[in-house]
Amino acid sequence: MSKLGEQLRAQRERKNITLEQAAGDTRIREKFLKALEDGDYRTLPGPVYTRGFLRNYAEYLDLETDELLTLYHHESGRPVEPVQTRTFKPYRPIARRNLVFRPVILLPVIILAGVALFGGYIYYQLTTFATLPRLEITDPANDGLAASAELAVRGVTVPDGRITVNVFPGPDVFGDIRPAFDGSFSTTVALKPGSNHVVIEVLDAAGKTNRVSRIIQYQAPATGLTSPPILAVEQPANAATFTNTFVPVSGRVDRSVTSVQVNNIPVSVNPDGTWTARYYLPAGPQSFRVVARNSAGGTVEETRNVVVAYTAAVVNVFVNGGDAWLLATVDGTDVQGTGRVYHPGETAVFTGKEVRIKSGNAANTQVIYNGQLIASLGRQGEVVERVFVAQ
Repeated sequence: MSKLGEQLRAQRERKNITLEQAAGDTRIREKFLKALEDGDYRTLPGPVYTRGFLRNYAEYLDLETDELLTLYHHESGRPVEPVQTRTFKPYRPIARRNLVFRPVILLPVIILAGVALFGGYIYYQLTTFATLPRLEITDPANDGLAASAELAVRGVTVPDGRITVNVFPGPDVFGDIRPAFDGSFSTTVALKPGSNHVVIEVLDAAGKTNRVSRIIQYQAPATGLTSPPILAVEQPANAATFTNTFVPVSGRVDRSVTSVQVNNIPVSVNPDGTWTARYYLPAGPQSFRVVARNSAGGTVEETRNVVVAYTAAVVNVFVNGGDAWLLATVDGTDVQGTGRVYHPGETAVFTGKEVRIKSGNAANTQVIYNGQLIASLGRQGEVVERVFVAQ
């Protein structure tokens, strides 16, 4: 058994870290970390790379680097490379001549400095205004056919942008659409029989615009009787009360349904006809209007009324846009598993009479506190501590 590998594995397991997590954090391939822990030095690359892997892994696990490097050379049989010493020749003072600014030298220097400043200003203006705001349309992803007269438009843009959707012929304008804190947006537009030119445009805070267009063909169904779709809302129960938690809204529809909306927001339908969504809402009465439509133009809707209540501080934390170190303290006790770096997409929920959230990167930390959204806790790189108490 390799003493080196035994120390590495024991320290990793003591910290409750998996090999997969360690490989992601250190950016060292998992098979090389396993080879170090197994003492399988033949699987590892050359000595230079192996020493680098071992040094990084030891620092990651808070182990003594030099001691482990010595143990590695002893177990692998690879000699320690001697430290190369350098000799330096004594230098002689460099004789310098004093620079005398004369008018014949000073004037060209001033002119060149002015030209450089002007050029830098022009470059800044060009690069600032030449970059268009982000606008990605995810649905519809391409030109195509529509089975319904209502088209769901979804995408991602800059969080401070204002979205306008124009449909030609018409024109029909669907304007002043505000993106969510992560830049996502969605809306529903009406189509006319034939070819529809849908133009989505964003205007950012700097006054710059960007636009994307789609050509959507819609063939209106033949006139006559249409059968309504089948909609079954399984959650929530009408008049139900939800305390210290989100409200789940879910159900199922038949295969003819082309769209499901909850409070005018599209919801994705699974291939088996099921759909689900969750909503973090403030305390008080809340209403959900669920509408299902099929390709024949049939529509059916159901309404659920619920009550949301809070007896504690419920804090949902979302990490977006980059890493953020987080420590959560609930009712005076640090929560186990926090006090570490959270990566984009990670979420956590903390409930108590008093919840303290300390973030090492406030701009990447979003919070929903008792149903109220806090888009970010502060600026990029700012260390912030916020306290949330039961209302």
